[in-house]
Amino acid sequence: MQNRSFDHLFGTFPGANGIAPGVPGFTQIDASGATVTPQLLTNIATADLPHARNDFLRVWDSGAMDKYAFFNGAVSMGHYDNTTPGMSTLWGWAQQFALADNFFPSVMGDAPTNQLYMVAADDNNNPGSIDPFFPPCNTEVAATAGYTFPHVGDQLTTKGLTWAWYQENLGVCASYVSQENPFQFFTDSHASTNVRDLSKFSTDLASGNLPTVSFVQPGPAHSMHPALGVAVTNGITWLDGFIRQIQAAPVWSNTAIIVIWDSSGGWWDHVPPPQVDAQGLGPRVPMLVISPFAKKNYISHIQMDDVSILRFIQGTFGLPALNTRNQLGNDLSDMFSF
Repeated sequence: MQNRSFDHLFGTFPGANGIAPGVPGFTQIDASGATVTPQLLTNIATADLPHARNDFLRVWDSGAMDKYAFFNGAVSMGHYDNTTPGMSTLWGWAQQFALADNFFPSVMGDAPTNQLYMVAADDNNNPGSIDPFFPPCNTEVAATAGYTFPHVGDQLTTKGLTWAWYQENLGVCASYVSQENPFQFFTDSHASTNVRDLSKFSTDLASGNLPTVSFVQPGPAHSMHPALGVAVTNGITWLDGFIRQIQAAPVWSNTAIIVIWDSSGGWWDHVPPPQVDAQGLGPRVPMLVISPFAKKNYISHIQMDDVSILRFIQGTFGLPALNTRNQLGNDLSDMFSF
């Protein structure tokens, strides 16, 4: 999913580390000098907010978390709750399964950085937003031949395990966001059969050919990415249907669905992200584990980031770390009951 902070979606979720007077940035001053505090949003189709790396750095304000209203407007202090139409569905999944309230993007930035960290614990030391070097729908003039450092797809293939990246509207350039596909950056995977249109997911699921590890990226209309005219609830409806589709399939008994947001998208969150290296972590986002093996009605307070997902895949299938950053931090074990 895309561009929503933890406080923005779960800031008043019972038992979570959420919105309260006195937390960092609770009271802010906007560009007109007005005082702004967190507010319940009634608009479910807000405009996009600034969320490039420099935008994150200035609202983060060295951990004070107090420049959101000034740079991103008073709306950036807004949040939803279970009274928002459709939001009770998302909260319902969190209440039924496991929610993390201490999960951060690996980089203080946006796509493709955190997607790359999720699959490789590496963004080629470029925390900015760039397009891939290969088609489809790229606009970047290639400075190199693409990335050649190893990723988890390489590891799974070497181990004889199957994997795929499914993305909605793959190659349909009006709605396909190539930055969100990390495997399009690599010389060995950008044109491989492992990169598939999302329509193939249902086919693979129904035929019993779903890969061992599947990454799924819905398009902008279904990813909860803010956009005028596109309701946040569109993404919730899509996610709800996706989860139920898997629950109805034979694979459900051995499946873990990990739901993440790639960045906070410029929405306020009160938890100062730990700075584990020169690039991140970025402001907190939600993460859910939906699985027969997930702890039920559980909130994990363990610090995690996108690399934690990579570590969990590696630990599950006996794969080694790819690099030093891959070994930093926790995996997702706290979310599971096994």
